[in-house]
Amino acid sequence: MTDERFTLSRRKALAGLGAIGAASAGAGLGTTAYFSDEESFEGNTLTAGEFDLKMDYRMTYRGGHGRLEELQQNYSNAMFVDEEMNPTDEDTGVYLLDQVPGLEDYPNADDWVRGANGNYAPFQREDLVDAGNLEEALIRIGDVKPGDYGEVTFSTHLYDNPGYMWMGGALTANNQNDYTEPEMAALEEMNLPTDEPDGEGQLADEIQAKIWYDDNCDNVHQAESGGEEGEGVDVMLSIDTSGSMGGGTGSRMENAKAAALTFTQNLGSDDRVGLVTFDNSGSLVQPLTFDHSLVEDDLQPGTQGITSGGQTMMDSGVDLAADELTDNDRDVDQVIILLGDGQPNRSARSGSNHSQNAIDAAQDAKDDEITVFTIGLSVSNGSTAQNTLIAMASGSNGTTLYYDTPDGDELDEIYSQISSVILTGEAVIAEGTLREVMAELSEGIPLDANLEEEDRVCFSPAVTRCFGFEWELPTDVGNEVQTDSVEFAIGFAAEQCRHNDGETNPFASA
Repeated sequence: MTDERFTLSRRKALAGLGAIGAASAGAGLGTTAYFSDEESFEGNTLTAGEFDLKMDYRMTYRGGHGRLEELQQNYSNAMFVDEEMNPTDEDTGVYLLDQVPGLEDYPNADDWVRGANGNYAPFQREDLVDAGNLEEALIRIGDVKPGDYGEVTFSTHLYDNPGYMWMGGALTANNQNDYTEPEMAALEEMNLPTDEPDGEGQLADEIQAKIWYDDNCDNVHQAESGGEEGEGVDVMLSIDTSGSMGGGTGSRMENAKAAALTFTQNLGSDDRVGLVTFDNSGSLVQPLTFDHSLVEDDLQPGTQGITSGGQTMMDSGVDLAADELTDNDRDVDQVIILLGDGQPNRSARSGSNHSQNAIDAAQDAKDDEITVFTIGLSVSNGSTAQNTLIAMASGSNGTTLYYDTPDGDELDEIYSQISSVILTGEAVIAEGTLREVMAELSEGIPLDANLEEEDRVCFSPAVTRCFGFEWELPTDVGNEVQTDSVEFAIGFAAEQCRHNDGETNPFASA
């Protein structure tokens, strides 16, 4: 088990009444990869099954204007970024500190997030990192002041086999680092000791932190469903029913229906759902309804539900769904979830560029403030079909709402991620003061690939998962944290699912 520290620190005496306390916050992010290889028989040869956990990350910091030169002492490639996390020459006070794969390869925010979110990613295995390859702390920031905020988006990549995953961590240092006069005055006013210069500081109890399943990889915590409480969400499912979707047990068609059925069954009573299919033409199978069973009937297995046949008129699959939403607008969030397994080859719109027609249809929907999720089922990496679906998807804060699955076995997991973004809110793993979060992580927290399932689900190597970590020193913190510093570590562990039950917590037993 290896740890990599985050360190934020500042030591500077400020004199005078009303001086803002300079906080020294040391934050350590460690990424730990456990490997549990199991044997398997192949013919008459006994070979070790391969298993590997790697990660990428992107780290930003909101630390105020005029700090680029200072930050570049620790992060040579640090740069200003705008609100969409794209590089800019303007001093925004927001900094992109570092990322893996490197900034030289992915200077555009959208390209990096698209790469982090899904197995269609351009990221190569050799571009990613093991925890043991991190040579120094990820967060190394001094002169942290009240109001400063930082975040890391990191995603895990399992290779070769599914795995159980855990997250762990520890508060490794919380130092007082002597006192300044303003700090002593603040501590005395709070009835806290001022005679322990080598003791514990107050910073770990003042920094607020949160870790969550970042299901759309944008490092913004979607805390609850769209709209006001009790208003719900309107969702149109748009499913490819062309001949390539196939039929029968294990087909793309049956996998798509089963996953959409589970999604529909998890909708709330205030949510409406409808269904569109597209093949030689588009069909409004079920208008928006509060009676979810009407859509569920169309998603039953075999010939009881929708079936496949024909070509792919994808633009109609978007336009019909968008029309149903706009014609029945009740002033709540509106969503299209479109699943396709190939390139559109027919159009309801004029012109013979079927891909562009589908992209234009999606853009029209987005212009009407409809959020468009797209899912690529068994589309080739880098193919025109995949690029079309990526271009159709909505984006915000540098993320692209496209999800990818090579054979459909991961569709339940993907629909669960989409559900958390638009319905239930992204699940929090740990939240509170930095001390509280690290105490919770120190016991090791089991992670779950599908929180909608009753039993814990293994993570698939075909689906990359993002996690968000953020820290903030609140604006109302005073001089009591001057000179203080903290360090902490965060780690991931994975164990191959085959021949294991996921009950042995590697952090608890470490």
